[in-house]
Amino acid sequence: MSIRRRIFRSYLILIIIVLVYLTLSFFLNGFRLRLERDRNEILEVNAVWGDMLVFMNESVSNWNSGATYQKFIDNSLLFDRRLSELTDAHGPAFWYRKETIRYLDNLETIWKLAQVNIERIEETRRSSNFLTVEEFLNQEPGLQRLYQVYMRLLDSDTIDDSRYAFALKEYIDTVEFFPIYSDTVNYLFSVILENMESNYERLLLIQNYVSVLFFIIFLVSFILISTHFTESLSRPITALSNKLSGFIGKSVEPITKTTPNELELLEHAVDDLIVHYTHLSELAGRLANGHIETSLLRLPRQGVVGNALKDVAAYMKQLAQVADWIREGQYGSVIVEKSEQDVLARSFNIMSREIASRITTLTNIFETIDEGILLIDSQGKTIEANQKIVNLLDVEDLSQLEEDDILDRFIHDGESLRNLILEGSPISDLYCDLYSARFELIPVRINVRPLTKAAGERGDFLVLVSNESLRIRMRREQERLAAQATEAELRALRAQINPHFLFNTLNTIAHLIETEPEEAVGTVEKLAGMFRYALLSTKHPTVALSEEMLHVRTLLEIEKIRHGKRLEVNLNLGRGTEERPIPPMVLQPLVENGIKHGADPEGNIRLTISSALVDKKLIIEVADRGTAGIDIDRLLNNSRTGLKNVNQRLLTLYRSSLEFEQYEPRGLLVRIKIPLEGEAV
Repeated sequence: MSIRRRIFRSYLILIIIVLVYLTLSFFLNGFRLRLERDRNEILEVNAVWGDMLVFMNESVSNWNSGATYQKFIDNSLLFDRRLSELTDAHGPAFWYRKETIRYLDNLETIWKLAQVNIERIEETRRSSNFLTVEEFLNQEPGLQRLYQVYMRLLDSDTIDDSRYAFALKEYIDTVEFFPIYSDTVNYLFSVILENMESNYERLLLIQNYVSVLFFIIFLVSFILISTHFTESLSRPITALSNKLSGFIGKSVEPITKTTPNELELLEHAVDDLIVHYTHLSELAGRLANGHIETSLLRLPRQGVVGNALKDVAAYMKQLAQVADWIREGQYGSVIVEKSEQDVLARSFNIMSREIASRITTLTNIFETIDEGILLIDSQGKTIEANQKIVNLLDVEDLSQLEEDDILDRFIHDGESLRNLILEGSPISDLYCDLYSARFELIPVRINVRPLTKAAGERGDFLVLVSNESLRIRMRREQERLAAQATEAELRALRAQINPHFLFNTLNTIAHLIETEPEEAVGTVEKLAGMFRYALLSTKHPTVALSEEMLHVRTLLEIEKIRHGKRLEVNLNLGRGTEERPIPPMVLQPLVENGIKHGADPEGNIRLTISSALVDKKLIIEVADRGTAGIDIDRLLNNSRTGLKNVNQRLLTLYRSSLEFEQYEPRGLLVRIKIPLEGEAV
């Protein structure tokens, strides 16, 4: 190929590189602009969702002659239309992450569930009873609060007012139920926007990387093309001469002339090559005769073959040295492998490491195994023993027993076991006695295994000795600890029963016997059910949250008799939490504490009991709005309070304590965190 064609091809390559860079930059800018537009659309849909929630909540606090409700319905229709446009537009967007598309689908699914709740709100709104109540609302001066009208209708004794109050309460409950979707929708919006931002940053990063990469490619291509031009102008014969000179490891001095003669350079290099390989052939003959450690083998480190011969000699010396190490017992030493195909060096290394591992393993077994180990030869002489044998015999080391035969110290039915052990048959779980250095009988269990040599001849014996007296003491200690655990469980059970609650309930029953005997009988049955649950549930480590809540509901029904309408309880159990296991009798002290301290200035008690699954944990919260001052440290340090018992049980089971939060201006929240099954605590 001519120089002109080479230049044209080089410029063509550079132009193609530039065009590819411009094309990629154009597409990346287009993706980035599209991503910014999509993010703005999602923000607009999120704003519509926020307005819809505001109008929905305001419809309860200020009906405003139905105007607030109509704004809520209009925003829900707008949100449905905008969400449909958003999901249809972003379905085939291939540059988004799969999580973004999935979260958009989840958002549409949650909205479909929320629409069922909206349809229920509209159905309640269109009912005849509510339309009648709406006429009352329109006559209300100032803020038209649904809850105030509901309380007024509820206090009325007429049947119509009760029906109207029920219709109004159904609308309020439906609206208050709707926010369960808001957290999920807000979370999905935040995750989608976060993924959009991540995609945006990723596009910017890719665009920067593309710019840097193409700049490097362009620069490297330019340098390579220039170098190629330079090398293409060099003389072939001079290049061949340099290759031969480098191959034999010598510098061929060129003939100094105004115009060098390429043939003379090549001839000079060939002569050096012949001399060099003649010398190498003589050294190779000495190496073949095994002259590895002699001074006659002076291999020159020149050229490819010279270096190879030198490396072969050094490699064989290393192999011989490793073989000497293995023969002398210096296990674990290795030789550097020359390549992946170096089978000989790898075999040497594997053999050395394997023997070292076996020796280390046997040493560790002797020192760390629970039983005493005794290794004896066929004559009954002790070869090796671990520290367990030394401790069992009550001596400092075995040298104190050199005059005595250690096998004679094993006694069974008054006779020595020496002959039985040396007989050659295995012995399994033989119970006998062992004389210590102080001639004290120690009950032991022995297992004997004969060891054979490589040639199949009978060799040494391995004797495993277990101290049965120690095992008996350990068994008794375990029984004592089990008894203590049972007593502690009984004390914990007695601590569950609050005497104040029992006395108050008995006083209530005494009052009901005189006024409402049938109600008194039902209260006694409920109290008996609570005690039955307290006795049966604590026999199990855990119970389902639904079972515990049945017990709590019985408690609240009894308290409802005492407090009447002043006690209001809101239960909000999250989906999937009712079947989760919890320790029994942990919620009753929390509820009793909320009833005791949760009264507001008017004497009303409002409790909220909720549960949810958050971060692989079951979260249970009991909150009140009381005005009584609470000293949290005093609650947990007072031995007479059930909260201290609950806190200690949580610390023992899950290494987590009760959490407290005080509301402003009043109120207290108590939180329990229980890890889900299979999760680390």
